[in-house]
Amino acid sequence: MIILASQSPRRKELLRYLTPDFKVVPADVDETVAEDLTPTAYVMLMAERKAEKVAADYPDDLIIACDTIVVHRGQIFGKPRSQDEAFAMLQALSGDTHDVCTAVVLQKGTHKLTHLSPVSVTFYDLTSDEITGYLATGDYQDKAGAYGIQGLAGKFVKEIKGDFYSVVGFPFGAVNQMLKTFTSTQRSESMYQKPSDKELRKRLSEESYHVTQESGTERPFSSSYDTLFEEGIYVDIVSGEPLFSSQDKYDAGCGWPSFTQPIARRVLQEKVDTSHGMHRTEVRSTQADSHLGHVFPDGPEEAGGLRYCINGAALRFIPVSKMAEEGYADWLALFD
Repeated sequence: MIILASQSPRRKELLRYLTPDFKVVPADVDETVAEDLTPTAYVMLMAERKAEKVAADYPDDLIIACDTIVVHRGQIFGKPRSQDEAFAMLQALSGDTHDVCTAVVLQKGTHKLTHLSPVSVTFYDLTSDEITGYLATGDYQDKAGAYGIQGLAGKFVKEIKGDFYSVVGFPFGAVNQMLKTFTSTQRSESMYQKPSDKELRKRLSEESYHVTQESGTERPFSSSYDTLFEEGIYVDIVSGEPLFSSQDKYDAGCGWPSFTQPIARRVLQEKVDTSHGMHRTEVRSTQADSHLGHVFPDGPEEAGGLRYCINGAALRFIPVSKMAEEGYADWLALFD
């Protein structure tokens, strides 16, 4: 059974386009904004909290949880608590560009898949009478930023860059792809096993063995994957488990392949690393326990603020054109 962790009429309506068979279980979580979180980290945390809260009571069901925020000049605009606050929000957005970000989490038990959908929205100049007239309709209630783009406030919008349905609060095209990917990854998880040490020494290069099995680090700018931006997926060189997608890869300028997020949260495990007199967060693969690299909080803010700095020697790249042939057809939905 699919459970929507939201009582939003808009999300219910859009989910019905994907499946008529679901039920609604609202998640009541603390949405206090932590000062040390970036807006994108905050919205993802809220979506994850909602999914985890409902999953605790329904561990055998697939939970879909979302959270949406409006960000104007670094300030998060949540749902207005009063009409006066709504007026102030719309007045601030008038004639300016703001960001809207929706985070989506699919979770079943401990298996989790996440998606972040940022959008840029520009408003026309709004008069006080326009704002007052809109607020009198009540359409602003229960909406982040005090407006709903799919309703009467659509006339305020001059330009939008990104997924319209993310601004609505449910990027259902992306959710559809997530549902396909989620099902396929659950089915194939048991396929990715770690070979024996004897087999690994035979199959891996000396550097790949040193990196993955002895927590080594390759020289910066030594991996061809650092500058590779072809479409495809990056798998654990040890087990073949998919770890990263080219869609989340970017040039961080650090000399190692860098990604904003893993292909799914469950494929990685994080550990505190105090080696070499530093305090870092190590990243290892879940299935084979391969050392991959480290994650740092200095990635692109619009993509979540994280930089997964990964040794190319720990990865194997599979281009889209070879994915079906090599048994990764289930992941092609990422590139539709």
